[in-house]
Amino acid sequence: MKNVPRLAPKGFSALLAAAIGLAVAGVAWNGGGIGPARQPSVQLASAPPTVPYLEQATHLAAAPPRLQALPDEPAGRAGSSLTKKNDAAKSRREVAFSQARTGWKLVEAGEYRRAAQVFTVATQLVPHEASFLVGLGVSQHHLSRDDLAVTALERAIQLDANAGQAHKLLGDIYYARHEIKTALGHYEKARRLDPNDVVMQDRLLAARREYRSEAGLDRLFSPHFVVKFQGPTDRVVASAVANRLEKAYNTVGRGLAYFPSEPFTVTLYPDEQFRDVTLSPHWARGLFDGQIHLPIETIARDPREEDTILTHEYTHAVVHRLSGGHAPTWLNEGLALYFEGGAKPWGSDYFARHAEELMPLRLLHGSFLELPPGAATVAYAESYGATKVLIRRYGLVRVRQLLAALADAPDFPNTFQTIMRGRYGDFDATWVPARAEQRF
Repeated sequence: MKNVPRLAPKGFSALLAAAIGLAVAGVAWNGGGIGPARQPSVQLASAPPTVPYLEQATHLAAAPPRLQALPDEPAGRAGSSLTKKNDAAKSRREVAFSQARTGWKLVEAGEYRRAAQVFTVATQLVPHEASFLVGLGVSQHHLSRDDLAVTALERAIQLDANAGQAHKLLGDIYYARHEIKTALGHYEKARRLDPNDVVMQDRLLAARREYRSEAGLDRLFSPHFVVKFQGPTDRVVASAVANRLEKAYNTVGRGLAYFPSEPFTVTLYPDEQFRDVTLSPHWARGLFDGQIHLPIETIARDPREEDTILTHEYTHAVVHRLSGGHAPTWLNEGLALYFEGGAKPWGSDYFARHAEELMPLRLLHGSFLELPPGAATVAYAESYGATKVLIRRYGLVRVRQLLAALADAPDFPNTFQTIMRGRYGDFDATWVPARAEQRF
């Protein structure tokens, strides 16, 4: 790598060469004043949670290597030998910190696979540097390799109990796994280390609310789902939810040729408690943020609506797991709308009537919750329409390949071009004439 200084003696160069060679949320809604009054359930899926650990990436990338002070050169042959060893150790640290600076730049650029390789080299050169392990953990997390991320981050904490970024990320990983008590411990440590971190405060409060709300919940297990509910009176609904989710598992699985083996967690709440725990708006009928949250009274009201909501939410869970959380929102929402089935509220002339409100797809990569109500309705229509065109042109097999590739290569335009053999911008431009052909 061009950033690696050529400082190492021969034996160390061989070591370095060998080392280098190794190397959340979605919300379902019912219209709620957005668009036509009779709009069906649509999920507002936000982009994957922003990882706060990168806020220091630029600083870390620019920081000089932290080199240990070396003793004065002793005299004689023994001194000469010791000096060579010290020089080699110094060179190892210089190269390791150079690698780490490169690694943080790669993380900042979204090149997580290369970043993981670079941080692996750095940790092999200097095994006891906690910041290298944090970088490795961040990279592995973005590659959906959370078991490897946990190993690196817990090692970082062993070396430096004040590694706040490690505690933050471990909290996020355990929270997503629904190990709320463990997540709380890491969030509380991160909060103590940085009392002014507002984002961390919000996460800690959310985890505390969920921990209190889930105390004493019963559990029902199906082949691919763990459904949590509040008591015997809700067991019938929980059983129906599990059965319908197993149906969605097969429907979406056949469409995307993807049948995850690791179970998904689903939690049922009374409607009021659902609002309190998820902080979702009044029109929300479900939420996915790494696990599926559902208001039990809402979904139990109409079995047909229940099928729609559950299939929609499960599609979000599958897209998130398959893509490592890197799918743009328009594709995530479009696939959820596609698999949920049923009639849509947009007529064949919808795009013609709303031509001046249409947005480029590149503007629909983030959360729709940030859009004004009218723009949100257009965003859902565009998501569904563009996804239908994508499937018609390339087929579901290619779409599945695109999602899987995003797990390792999150840069959507580049990955789109690699998998679809065409430019993302060209697709965005050429699906526009096809809007008039849409039949919703």
